Amino acid sequence: MDSNAKLQGNARIINYTGIIRGATQRLIKQELNHEPNDALIDELDRTLHGLLSGDEEAHITRLDQMEYQELLAEMEKEWADIKKEILQYRSSGNNKNRLYALSEHYFAMADEAVDIAEVYTEEIVQQSRTFLIIVICAFLVVVMMVTIFTYQQEKRRRRLLEAEAENRRKSEQLARQTQQMLMPINEMTELMYVADIHTYDLLFVNDAGKKLFDIEEFTGLKCYKALQGFDKPCDFCPNAKLSKDETYTWEHSNPVIHGHYLLKNRLIDWEGREARMEIAFDITESLQKKKELEQRIKRDNILIDCIRELYQNHHTVNAMNHVLKLIGEVFEAERAYVFYMENDEMSNIAEWCREGITPEIDNLQHLSRHDYKWWFQLYDEQASIMIRDVKELQGDRQAEYELLSGQKIERLILVPFERYGNFGGMIGLDNLSVEVFEDAEKFLLTFSYFIMLAIRRNEDEKTLYRLSYMDTLTKFYNHNRYIQDVEEFSEKETTVGVAFIDVNGLKEINDRFGHEAGDQLLQTGAAIMQSSVPEGNLYRVGGDEFVIICPDVEEAEFRDIIQKLKDTFNREECKAAVGYEWTHSCRNLKAIIRSADQKMYEDKEQFYQQHAEGGRYRH
Repeated sequence: MDSNAKLQGNARIINYTGIIRGATQRLIKQELNHEPNDALIDELDRTLHGLLSGDEEAHITRLDQMEYQELLAEMEKEWADIKKEILQYRSSGNNKNRLYALSEHYFAMADEAVDIAEVYTEEIVQQSRTFLIIVICAFLVVVMMVTIFTYQQEKRRRRLLEAEAENRRKSEQLARQTQQMLMPINEMTELMYVADIHTYDLLFVNDAGKKLFDIEEFTGLKCYKALQGFDKPCDFCPNAKLSKDETYTWEHSNPVIHGHYLLKNRLIDWEGREARMEIAFDITESLQKKKELEQRIKRDNILIDCIRELYQNHHTVNAMNHVLKLIGEVFEAERAYVFYMENDEMSNIAEWCREGITPEIDNLQHLSRHDYKWWFQLYDEQASIMIRDVKELQGDRQAEYELLSGQKIERLILVPFERYGNFGGMIGLDNLSVEVFEDAEKFLLTFSYFIMLAIRRNEDEKTLYRLSYMDTLTKFYNHNRYIQDVEEFSEKETTVGVAFIDVNGLKEINDRFGHEAGDQLLQTGAAIMQSSVPEGNLYRVGGDEFVIICPDVEEAEFRDIIQKLKDTFNREECKAAVGYEWTHSCRNLKAIIRSADQKMYEDKEQFYQQHAEGGRYRH
């Protein structure tokens, strides 16, 4: 913002320096024609003093550039000499040549001052570009840090898997020693039982098993009924896979006690009967941790994908739509969205909906801060909004309940993000899975920072483009873009038409009514050009000079466009001189621009002759 203000201030300095250059020439011509203009002398004194020291009333800032200030100091001294010569010329009329020579030298100094100010302004633009590069580098550093964090999480997951494998190995060793451990078997904390593989009768259950399944006496009980709650043998029964030489290991979730177990099975002889011995290890907690870790890694990968998309895709809204789909799917939500705050109004700028869910983005535009006080109060406190059951809002928050229930929202999470230290918007999920509420909030809190960076980068890129290539007054391309486009067009073979336009009377309007009136005149002229040539490339190349380039246009069509442009200017109070040329190849572009420029001068001379203005000065 400071760079933008500084660039605007520098633009006014360049403009006022140019005014001094032109106004001095005008003053000398009037004096030589014996037309004293003390008011103009006073105005030049004020302008020059404002450029030297700054003038808040005239919105002139002091350009803090040593070479420019030194040149202004010299100009101030020479201006004092010019004023002395004017007074002498008025009294004697004998120093005409010296007065003219001084004015020419002063004009050259002003020209040099304009060049210095323009070069300095270009340096400021370059500094803005450098700052943007630094911001991007910082963004990359953050991405690298997230990548390192994910790598550490992956190492932790591998360690858990190795620990689990070690547990399995130890369990197999325990199974091989079962026959020797029959005496202390009841002291085991793990469930252990023995069942006949033919009749499924329970032959033995240790104390841990009895307590877990609430069994007082196992005689006469079937294993599938007592341990699984079934009325017939289990479809997953491993009896057919067992042998006396190997332990069969598998996992199973028990529907009676609702736990997940690592099971060790082996064929044994039990009091003359062929039986299956099973030892069950409760791995419910470790399995849950494993699932949580897998989910965390999956979400971390999703976060990296989202960050990469926001970084690589410079169309911010498209990038948001893509990442919202990833986030909505991973948290099993029906809808994911981003709201953006601007001018005390909040609008839904990006949205993803699960198939079959009605989009709400068109209904959620320009929401007034006044109508959603409760929400914004929480946002101002930097608090997330987590509603697990929207029915809880009934009564105390009836308006909020009706708003959400009307959109068929049962639960939601809203996480705010900042923009330049203030509330900038929010990212939210509707009807997400209840089990992931806490994880979803943590994820969105992290991701909201990158949303903020993406929005800020998008705003900075737009500002940089506007400062580098757009004229702020007319919204046309500026001289920088003009030079670039001319070089690019000159490499093509296509037909092209060029119009060179100079708005008449700008200097007189500025002198008589002030520069605001002059700016209004230029905006009126620009509007005429835009409406007359909607498909052309329009450039403001000087104070009152414009160029229109129309590639891929036939000569007859181009002439019709120019005639429409001239007719419009003739009907309006804003008048302009128009010169134009058309050629078969853009490779002749620079030459026809010069030709169109010359024709514009001829048209302008004719205009001033017809309006009894005489002569033409270029400012």
